[in-house]
Amino acid sequence: MFKRAAKLAVILAVALSVGLHWVLLQSVAWTGMFVTFAQQTTLREALTKTFDGKNPCRICKLIREGQQSEQEKASVLPLVKIESVPGATAFVLLPPVPAVALPELDQLGPQRAHSPPSPPPKAA
Repeated sequence: MFKRAAKLAVILAVALSVGLHWVLLQSVAWTGMFVTFAQQTTLREALTKTFDGKNPCRICKLIREGQQSEQEKASVLPLVKIESVPGATAFVLLPPVPAVALPELDQLGPQRAHSPPSPPPKAA
């Protein structure tokens, strides 16, 4: 239950940070405008009036104001210049480290004292 709520909260936060709430509100406004215009005129004229931008509804005006206020808030934030730490100006290439030789086989451990049984034992 908690995992589902956490996932939903993360999805909601991402959607709001990207601005999908404005898209949802604009879709609702366009749908309402289209329905209203379709009751008064033909479908082609209703579609044209809905998306031409000359006949915005009350919701469209509120959405535009909200988006502009968000952009103004975003533009007011100070820009932070990231400066690099002063360091060496030259880039030096070093030779590769020589490979380490592996020990001989007889130095790894004692050899097997006897050979495996022949024929191999049968599983029980």
